[in-house]
Amino acid sequence: MTDRDSESFVSPELKQVAAPAASAGSEPERVELPLSAEKVAAGFPLPNGGYVESSLDLNEFCIRHPSSSYIFQVEGESLIDAGIQPGDYLIVDRSLPPRNGDLVIASIHGEFTAKFFRNHPVPQLIPANPHFSPIIITPDLECEITGVVVTSFRKYRS
Repeated sequence: MTDRDSESFVSPELKQVAAPAASAGSEPERVELPLSAEKVAAGFPLPNGGYVESSLDLNEFCIRHPSSSYIFQVEGESLIDAGIQPGDYLIVDRSLPPRNGDLVIASIHGEFTAKFFRNHPVPQLIPANPHFSPIIITPDLECEITGVVVTSFRKYRS
């Protein structure tokens, strides 16, 4: 591990964002947005007939287990090759067991980090940036996987 890796390993990469809690016994307000039947081209423009197929409830789409979900905001650059930039948000579900290849939130010596979990040939946390080294999970490492990232998003404009 290089000095830069150990430096980024010790400093927090994420900050937890508190989600507004619904009042006791009430359901959070549902926001359904129109879901177009057309796909959007990321290359050459395609004609869009403006046809709306259905709606998409963002709560249902992004959060399957509300009572065990929370949001982190990303700081740092260890996931840039996965398309996750500083300032992006990660929705994390702590009820899901991590599977090989999942993006997870781990607490290492009390500091949170987001990395890809790999369990073969040895358990490790893998960055998505070649300037950072994998973190091998050994019995003496204080490491706890606290949740699995289920959604990432970025806000382009307020």
